[in-house]
Amino acid sequence: MRACVALFALALTLVSAPLRAEETVPTRVTYITFNIGGGAGSKFGFKQPFDMPRAGAYLKSLKADFVALQEVDQFVGRNRNPKRDTAGELARAAGFPHALFGKAIRLGGGEYGIALLSKVKPSSWETCRLPSRGEQRVFIDARFPMADGKTLAVCATHLGLSTEERTRQVEAILAHYREKPADRLLLAGDLNATLNEPEFKLLDAALTRLSPEPEKYTWLGDNPAFNNSRSGPAIDHVFGRALPGERWVALPATRRLEYKDQAPLSDHIPVLVEAEVTKGPVAP
Repeated sequence: MRACVALFALALTLVSAPLRAEETVPTRVTYITFNIGGGAGSKFGFKQPFDMPRAGAYLKSLKADFVALQEVDQFVGRNRNPKRDTAGELARAAGFPHALFGKAIRLGGGEYGIALLSKVKPSSWETCRLPSRGEQRVFIDARFPMADGKTLAVCATHLGLSTEERTRQVEAILAHYREKPADRLLLAGDLNATLNEPEFKLLDAALTRLSPEPEKYTWLGDNPAFNNSRSGPAIDHVFGRALPGERWVALPATRRLEYKDQAPLSDHIPVLVEAEVTKGPVAP
């Protein structure tokens, strides 16, 4: 039995003409993961509904190639985003031509799940279900042509709340990419796991961690007093895998982003990774 089941896939017709540079992903990639809040605003005093113009302008200023979003409402009837195309509106506001939404569950007359925003049109993509307890979890697997002729798989996900559940979900994601390999892989999301947990070690063994070092907290938790200097759990991460003889290297721009003096947009802080494919073995 397959570990995850494709819910939707879009395949584009292949053409013989070479792709233009703007139709391919460069070998230096900026990938942001951002949990946009799942209605936590009332607890932290965030602006209601979700501040789409400010979030879009913020993401646009970062000039990323991809953004993985978690806790995305699509036409859900609740105060945070009443009946809005959240993924599409945020993509347009942030300057991303392509928004891929992955439904996890039906909610409030609409759908709730994750999304992947992209500057380049995917050659194919699918949403896959993960083994879950309680709330259904999913991941998006999107494939993109790269400027050097290789294929990049970009994975966006939001894992479950228990170690046992997350371990099974990580195993399912890794199995998926063994069954459907790509030349290179970038994985990002709210993993709900910190560095020392068993499921995180599975990812560390199979992929290269690209998230900022040292790890800073990325989830505000239950503390309503927002403080950028507070240390705590980092649960939003980015990983990569490259071809034999090469590796992804996180560049100095990689960082946990800051809200500075502005009110938080969410109960999570976005993480930005700028990574480049270089020749050489994976660092131990």
